[in-house]
Amino acid sequence: MLNPNSRSLYTSALTPPPGMIFDEAVATTFSMDPVLLLEAPVYLALMAADGQTDHDPLAVLEALRRYSKRISVYVQRGRIHIPKIAKPNPLFGFLENTVIEVSAPGGGVFHPKVWAIRFVSPDQSRAMYRLVVLSRNMTTDQSWDLSLQLEGSVVGHKSELNKPLAHFFDMLPDLATGVEDKERTAQAHRFAEALHYVEWELPEGFDELAFHLPGVKGFDWEPPNPKANRMAVISPFCSDDALQVLARKSIAADALISRPESLSALKQETLSLFTRRLQLDDAAETEGGEENTTAEHPLSTGLHAKVYLFETRYYSDYTHLIMGSANATNAALNAAKNIEILVSLVGKKSKVGGIDELLGADGLGEYLVDFDVSNESIVDVERQAAEADVENARNWFAGPDTKLSLECAPATKESLWSLVMAGEIPPLEGIVSAKAWPITLHSDNHSTSLLSSEPVVWECDAAYITGLIAFELKTNHPDVSARFVLNLPITGIPGERSAAILQTVINNQEGFIRYLLLLLGDDTAQGLDGGRASGWAKWLVRVAAGEDIPLLEELTRTFSRQPERLSEVSRLVRDLSNGAENAVVPDEFLGMWRVFESAIGERDA
Repeated sequence: MLNPNSRSLYTSALTPPPGMIFDEAVATTFSMDPVLLLEAPVYLALMAADGQTDHDPLAVLEALRRYSKRISVYVQRGRIHIPKIAKPNPLFGFLENTVIEVSAPGGGVFHPKVWAIRFVSPDQSRAMYRLVVLSRNMTTDQSWDLSLQLEGSVVGHKSELNKPLAHFFDMLPDLATGVEDKERTAQAHRFAEALHYVEWELPEGFDELAFHLPGVKGFDWEPPNPKANRMAVISPFCSDDALQVLARKSIAADALISRPESLSALKQETLSLFTRRLQLDDAAETEGGEENTTAEHPLSTGLHAKVYLFETRYYSDYTHLIMGSANATNAALNAAKNIEILVSLVGKKSKVGGIDELLGADGLGEYLVDFDVSNESIVDVERQAAEADVENARNWFAGPDTKLSLECAPATKESLWSLVMAGEIPPLEGIVSAKAWPITLHSDNHSTSLLSSEPVVWECDAAYITGLIAFELKTNHPDVSARFVLNLPITGIPGERSAAILQTVINNQEGFIRYLLLLLGDDTAQGLDGGRASGWAKWLVRVAAGEDIPLLEELTRTFSRQPERLSEVSRLVRDLSNGAENAVVPDEFLGMWRVFESAIGERDA
């Protein structure tokens, strides 16, 4: 169980096992904070540097360049969060290809939270996989969650139990709503094929493992058959029908643990099926209690874990633990409109514990209190109507009928570009304000109304052009609004955008030399050698420390060993010289670089 105090979940998942290095990853999530995704490649860079430097802007830039192509994140369309930024940040533009928006057919939502990560040995001779199945989205939400981390090695034969898992990754490209990215599609299929051959190490005490895709024929999930002796359900969102079906699958439904608002909305006859109805204690709703709540560490949103526990007996007592993304709702389990993933683990109760241990003092017991079934939920009709309006509007923006797109063109003001939104926005019932702006810019100065008859146009430097557009929808109800990001198709991106982004970060001669040294580092040596950072991370440490490094020696070594890498230096010099107001490439370097360009030309002749 993940305590809200824990903020290291994704970084620990990316940490390679001893003797291995990160290669690539595919992740899925219902909602996502771009800031968290931006931090993933930076963490990989800092980890390679053994944590010996701070978040240097140049290191961030180089980390994004090296790692963003290897990480793909599939997210429910309309559920990308608007990043909280104090100032404009052009680096978000690097995420356009990393983020793939998807939607579930049949009116459901794309809800799985999974990371599949491939690690390889430094010489590429061995590969292993890590699978992280979560109930937490890729956000900074401070809730009580659950995660399962499995590691496995590639074997010479396919594993039957991995069929649902392979099918899951294989179908991801078919769910994408945007223009197909052939590299990302190939990556998803590559993972699907490889996962067939992974043999997973089971958590201690468990003897059986299975993957399930609720609603997908052949890979669906059903509670243990015959009936379990006991059952407990942990789910933040519930529906009467789903809980009643689950209760019929067990002789005794011992406990239902949910959020108070979810419990209040259930029928009394449903609540009466469970011996105990529990919710988190108010003190557990914060990071260590109300007194620790600050602007930086706000209140937790409460329970977010999804767990189904069954106890069965077959010559011995067994515990079945099923966890993943599926809430105890019709959309997730019965009607199965959503796309979900569940993992079931089975072990002897004597080894892994059971429901009593979960609810006991050493489990969640100290954080739980009984729910008062006599409480009647107070229905705020006006709020419900406003919530329906804002979700209908969000669904239109995220739906298949939306044809919004972006087009870039030179602006009337020299050196600026116009980013024009094309596509008709219909009347949005109940929406009194609708604004949009590129997430690379700040909303205070660049938000544009979507409800006026005027064209939606933003003017900005080339560095801040992006297809990631933030939307804010407001209703008459002061507490009901929606804020989200869409990755809109974009045409006419100026060729100098990448160069312009570079120029915003590398804005002086010292920065150029430091970034060049990062660029010359070894792209594959990410591990540690004798406790010291190796590869390009070595330069990250030494450059950040202000150490004098012989640039000529490094260029010569690269020319001798990996001459093809000097094409990156050539592109860097060209990009930073193209339209730059200040000379960030030192004249002394240009003179030296001409010698290498000449040598490269002779070598290739």
